[in-house]
Amino acid sequence: MTEQRINIMEPQKPAEQAVQTEPANQTPKIVYAPITDRFVALLIDYGIIFIPGQFIGNWIFKMLGDRFDVFWLCVLLGSINLSFILYEAVFSSGNRTTLGKKLVGIAVVRQDLEGPISFSRAFLRAVGYYISTILLFCGFVIAFFDDRHRALHDFLGGSVVVQMRPKEGWEKLLLRILGSVLLAAFAWFVYVQFFGNGKLDDQISIRRARAHLRKIAVLEEGHFARYGTYTNDLLRLSLLSGDPVQFQRDTQKVLEPKGFKIGVKGKGYKIKAVAKDKDHTVVVYESEP
Repeated sequence: MTEQRINIMEPQKPAEQAVQTEPANQTPKIVYAPITDRFVALLIDYGIIFIPGQFIGNWIFKMLGDRFDVFWLCVLLGSINLSFILYEAVFSSGNRTTLGKKLVGIAVVRQDLEGPISFSRAFLRAVGYYISTILLFCGFVIAFFDDRHRALHDFLGGSVVVQMRPKEGWEKLLLRILGSVLLAAFAWFVYVQFFGNGKLDDQISIRRARAHLRKIAVLEEGHFARYGTYTNDLLRLSLLSGDPVQFQRDTQKVLEPKGFKIGVKGKGYKIKAVAKDKDHTVVVYESEP
């Protein structure tokens, strides 16, 4: 990845300066990065890590199949976010800038404007993103009220974000519009994940419920092979599992006690149950005719 060196103390280099210059007889004016510019850069940087992580996660999801549970989800999300923290720490320190900030034309510097922040400060700053998230995003809201647009992670890292180059009017407008749209989309995504119907843990609960129905179906086939008929008695099926106690525990763990039913008709059967997700989703498995 190409590094862009930062030196806010050399105003004679227009391509690298973190200020918009005034006439020669005046002190260069520091321009602090707008919140929308920063948000656009943050989403670009997170996408650099998150998008490849999603492809890897989908591959792991397919490879593990029914064994993919909350533990593996935590491992996957933990790896993605740790990679993001390290990426931010490395490319926000030592005269470097992240790809997202480079594209937007901003950079992270010390709060006294005396140069870049150290790796340890950049690491603490990156962790601050997640502290703000845990605080229901209140750490980010601080930026709307600070005169230098500093969020909680900026205070933790002892940093400010400044513009690296002057922007044309159309570029400013584009970044404002794009930043506003992305902010609204992000707020909607957070609402859906935490309060709506798209929670990941609910999706996993539904997947595990369906997987358990397939296990019951295997026992049904075993019962048919041994006795020549299917059964609607779950207890009889649990005895065929080899460990009926554990089978009952697994059933209670992934399925609601009410709503379970096995319907047997001739040489076929239909299993119906309710998953333990927020919406109590009905899951069904039906044998082939």
